[in-house]
Amino acid sequence: MFLALGLAMWGLGTILSDRAWWLVAMLVALIVMLSAAVVRQFSSKQLLSSGVASVVALLTLTSFFAQESAVFSIIPTLDTLNAFARLEMQGGESIATQSVPANAGVGIVFLLCVGTAIIAVLMDAAAHLFRSPALAGIPLLALLLVPTSVRADLGDPWTFALVAAAYLVILLVRSTPTGRRAALGISATALAGSLVLPLVLPSVEPQENLTTSSVFAAGINPIVTLGNDLRRANEMVALTYTTSTSQGQYLRLTALDDFNGRSWKPSNTNVVDSNTVDAIDLPAGLDASTPVLQVSTEVEVGNVRSRWLPVPYAPSQISGLKGDWAWEPDALAIRTERSNVSGQTYTVASVEATPSVEQLLAAPQDFDESFARYLELPNNLPQIVRTTATDVAGAAATDYEAAIALQDYFRGGEFEYSEETPVKENYDGSGAEALKDFLEVKAGYCVHFSSAMAAMARSLDIPARVAVGFTPGSKAIDPESQQTVYTVTTYNLHAWPELYFSGVGWVRFEPTPGRGELPSFAPLSQDDPSTPGVDESVAQPVPTSSSSAPPVTDPTTAPSGGPLAPEPTDPTGTGATGTTAAGSTPWTAIVFAALFALLLTPCIIRLVQRRRRFGLVESGAALPAWDEIYDTVDDLGMRLVDGLTPRQAAALVAEYVDDSAAGALLRLARALETDAYAERPGEPDPADLREALRSLRREAGAGRRVRAALLPISLVRNWLPQAPKYEVH
Repeated sequence: MFLALGLAMWGLGTILSDRAWWLVAMLVALIVMLSAAVVRQFSSKQLLSSGVASVVALLTLTSFFAQESAVFSIIPTLDTLNAFARLEMQGGESIATQSVPANAGVGIVFLLCVGTAIIAVLMDAAAHLFRSPALAGIPLLALLLVPTSVRADLGDPWTFALVAAAYLVILLVRSTPTGRRAALGISATALAGSLVLPLVLPSVEPQENLTTSSVFAAGINPIVTLGNDLRRANEMVALTYTTSTSQGQYLRLTALDDFNGRSWKPSNTNVVDSNTVDAIDLPAGLDASTPVLQVSTEVEVGNVRSRWLPVPYAPSQISGLKGDWAWEPDALAIRTERSNVSGQTYTVASVEATPSVEQLLAAPQDFDESFARYLELPNNLPQIVRTTATDVAGAAATDYEAAIALQDYFRGGEFEYSEETPVKENYDGSGAEALKDFLEVKAGYCVHFSSAMAAMARSLDIPARVAVGFTPGSKAIDPESQQTVYTVTTYNLHAWPELYFSGVGWVRFEPTPGRGELPSFAPLSQDDPSTPGVDESVAQPVPTSSSSAPPVTDPTTAPSGGPLAPEPTDPTGTGATGTTAAGSTPWTAIVFAALFALLLTPCIIRLVQRRRRFGLVESGAALPAWDEIYDTVDDLGMRLVDGLTPRQAAALVAEYVDDSAAGALLRLARALETDAYAERPGEPDPADLREALRSLRREAGAGRRVRAALLPISLVRNWLPQAPKYEVH
């Protein structure tokens, strides 16, 4: 059954790229099926084996995908269920937003493992609990129909044939004649379904017509795979917008304030249903002394999906949205749990703070306790981050001067914008260790520049976070309306730091060279002599053009972007540890599982042998029953001599069993004698064999049972040339 399931899962390779997901899913199936098999070694209650297999499936999924939310990294809690819900939603979004073949991110891998675990339990229950192996073909059928239900040409006839062959083997070994007839019906249904379903189901939209990106479709942590999207060979349009200002708008998805050392992520994505988008609070820290600009922006989203809404900061009111949307109190990010941004057209009224340089210089450092988390840094932060921050901006008299010094440090010519160098040098990401390599190599893209500046600002006691969204995009005049229309594509995906100033609020900075626009502030009346590198008598700094796209990497060498796949240590965005993701296979776990499977190989061989013999006994053969009794006695360390008659063997084995099992042994001996001497063969009862084996194991004790299950000595004796144990004349 494991082979049949593995072949059926392999067939999903026509709709999923890479094969790492298959190894993870089959590891789950192996653990689940082995757990059921081991339980059956010690108990005849088939319901117990199915129950244990279900529990083991849950524990395995918890260990693989949500360790940190579990007790002892394996026992699930309520937080584990929340982590699973997030992964399920993430996987659904990834499936909905990708074309074929899809990249198997952690959400998709999670769904595959859940499905595999369920199918493994169902197949085992069909064969052993319900004693109808033919029913195992139903979940196999469901798997085989998945590719053809997506698109008619995705079905693999070789996979179908191999699964069918494996299914026939199951039937020949385990099924009754009635079961075999049921199998014919299932096979006919599978054939009809594979031919008819592609004709009535819509196909998945081809790649060139599907606009999506990992970050835009993100549901948990949008910074992790931003680099993959930037390295996409093909530019894809995400949205267009018009605005009441003369300049384009940064469109924000969310802000990431929790830096745990592995990645930046949002600490709180919970929204309150009462936080409706028709009235949004003012941004934190903004007071009446700071002038603001009221901006109206009309956005039209293309064929993309997202749970976050791209809006200018800070939104005050949104109209025209379809579905249920709410705003997050901290980041003022607009989010939905049940709706989607695809195809939406909406208008955003936003409040844009326009502080002067003078206000920023005078901003006091009087933060309340709620801002403490914006200063937190991980314990494993490399010393180079703090040292560099001190060298660059440690002498600054104010937070604003320190911020400008950090921004100028990154844009001053020492650093190079590169999407490929972090991949080649193996520091692609926003974790603490990646920052060390980035500051040494001095090459990276927006993720590295924004996370480095935010971490360095925190080391200088300036509250900081990382925002993720889009730069303003390229502009053009609509010939019909004569309006300036901005087009935002995946090349405009961006991350930037936001630093907090009392009285002003969160202020955007732009440390990434050659990208986006530098923030513009109202000038001072005269130049400040304390900042010789900055002329505050002019608008500071002057905006740069954002119409040009970043350099396009060679499409023949640039890796393709994938679905949102949080780093393996945090697939849920809630601190839950995962071990599987596309491109991040848990090789250590696989190696240990392979060794575990190797150690269990004798046990598996013995199980297969026992099942085959039971099948022969059910068909009326008596000799295989005594083969199994002799081997079980050997495995339990109760060796019998060879050459005994059936009655002699029954009498000797009866010394190791209870009275009920002794009677069963006698009936099996008579069946074997009848088979050998009578005109009409006897009919051995499989229940007698089960009773005898169960009593043998029970009387042997727990230690011998475990040894017999894991190290069945009968296999070694059977492989060596020897005379038969007994002969019937």
